[in-house]
Amino acid sequence: MQASSSTIAFVFALTATLSAHHTVSAIYDPAHRATLTGVVSELEWKQPHVIVRVDVASADGSTVRWDIEAQAPNNLRRHGLERDAIKPGTAVTSTVCLARDGSHKGYAQEFVLATGTFFNGGCAVEQPTGR
Repeated sequence: MQASSSTIAFVFALTATLSAHHTVSAIYDPAHRATLTGVVSELEWKQPHVIVRVDVASADGSTVRWDIEAQAPNNLRRHGLERDAIKPGTAVTSTVCLARDGSHKGYAQEFVLATGTFFNGGCAVEQPTGR
């Protein structure tokens, strides 16, 4: 049986799409975490993952921009986090799994806003007492 050219094209497109997405553990190391405190400079609310760019002051006084990757927009919305919850200029503390390549990137485990709102794994809840 011979496959049609449209079937072959569909399979190729599907394979390319699936391979473009990555597993978090391939890029980020869950055994190496850091807590970053800074100010949001930019928010990319797009598929496949939301990116929050945060300017963090380093020990030498310079500013380092970190790309913090979060879950997909639809996952965040389902857990109560809307696009306007984290805006440029917002002070934020985030615990991240660090990038395996040593770059200034991390995968968000949690965000704590200056208001005390706590986002854990995309779930918006108030910050626990004594945290």
